[in-house]
This record gives sequence, structure tokens and C-alpha cells, in this order.
Amino acid sequence: MVSISLGESSDKVRAWGERVGVGFPLWLDPSGKSSAAFRVPGHPSTVLLDRQGRVVVRVPGERKWSGPEARRLLEWLLAGREP
Repeated sequence: MVSISLGESSDKVRAWGERVGVGFPLWLDPSGKSSAAFRVPGHPSTVLLDRQGRVVVRVPGERKWSGPEARRLLEWLLAGREP
């Protein structure tokens, strides 16, 4: 899991990560090209990739990723299946 920040400074992103306790990499995208690369309409968005690196799910907007539904989806993908 990574977080991609669009157009924010590294100091601002680092401070946000420390404030919310992010335990995964924070990538910077000052040009905003990741939106086009992952074909997401805006941010926040979530893109889930399978083990081969193929996009299998695009979720626009904020979501609760700590609930049972999200856990089942992630377990399904980790088992090598597609939703």
C-alpha cells in the first residue's frame, strides 16, 4: 500500500503522515500525472492492483478500509482472485 500526494510539498506530506500515523510509503506526485496513469477522476481515490500489478478496482472518494467488507475484498485479492 502506498499513498500518492498530488502537488503537495514533501514537508506537508511528511507532517500529515506523522499526524495521522501512516505506516506505509507516501509518494509525491508534483505534476499530478498519477491521476491519468491510474485513470482516476479525482482525489481521494483508491486503486487496488492484483499480484501481477493489474488494476482490478478503482474506488473514487473516501472509503472506510478498516471494516469487514474492505477486509473481505482485500483477502479475496490477496488470494489471487478478482472481485
